[in-house]
Amino acid sequence: MNKIYGIVIGFAIAAFTTSSALCDEYYRITVDTVLAFIPGSGQNAGQGPAFFPQNVFGPPDTTASETIPATDPRSVCSIGLGGVIEVGFSGYAIEDGPGVDFIVYENAFRYLNNKVYAEPARISVSTDNVAWYDFPYDPETLIGCAGITPTKGGDPFDSESGGGDAFDLATLGVDSIRWIRITDITSIVLENPNHRYYDPTLSGFDLDAVVSAHGVRAPLTSQVFVQPRSSVVEVQVVGGEGIYSVYNVEGSLLSREVLMPGVYIMPTEGFETAFLFVTLSVGSAVYSAKVLP
Repeated sequence: MNKIYGIVIGFAIAAFTTSSALCDEYYRITVDTVLAFIPGSGQNAGQGPAFFPQNVFGPPDTTASETIPATDPRSVCSIGLGGVIEVGFSGYAIEDGPGVDFIVYENAFRYLNNKVYAEPARISVSTDNVAWYDFPYDPETLIGCAGITPTKGGDPFDSESGGGDAFDLATLGVDSIRWIRITDITSIVLENPNHRYYDPTLSGFDLDAVVSAHGVRAPLTSQVFVQPRSSVVEVQVVGGEGIYSVYNVEGSLLSREVLMPGVYIMPTEGFETAFLFVTLSVGSAVYSAKVLP
């Protein structure tokens, strides 16, 4: 199983200049960052470097409707059965505002006697990429999952007209988040022929977009990320001197460097092992990431 960890800042617009009508301080935002991606089995449509990660940035595919799913790999990435993807925002956070706080768009669609072709995913959220909170869901009805509501084609930031699956941070008692983890759980349907959403052709969650009308500017913080499909680590040092360290799989220190505030691109080539563990210490805070072959 391929594992990809890191950050990608795409070319899609991350925040719209018009504010949400709910609050002058809110921005309409779409994800522009992939923090981690662990593809599952079943299919790999849209995972190639020609499409990913740009195909999960920006608003949902405008050609999708309740009966016509988005299938273009330029617009949708399949994470596969059991796959996991973590996405977020480079300069924004989602705040718990009135009603729906963010919407996840998959390519669910209606067919036969109004049955929904659903490939569900569990949704988890985090502020710091350390503590994660799972939205509750019902495995029988799939209420609480993403991947069960078709795109309607209206305003993508309004679930009533745009469709998609809506989530409210008040459900978890969380004030704000930076990261959203999407974990495919299609197997609970695929392995149960009596499930209301059963279809033998289900092949895993397909991510189209994640949007929010409750975006707020996030404070600049120190960060360390491994860029997907590359051999470099992006390091951002904020608020003081940083100590950047590289370890092998046994935990032995391979390299250590003092970095002044700024943004650095640190290579991972030249070490005796392809698997590395990197950390950045700034004051009492420690940021870490894995580098996997």
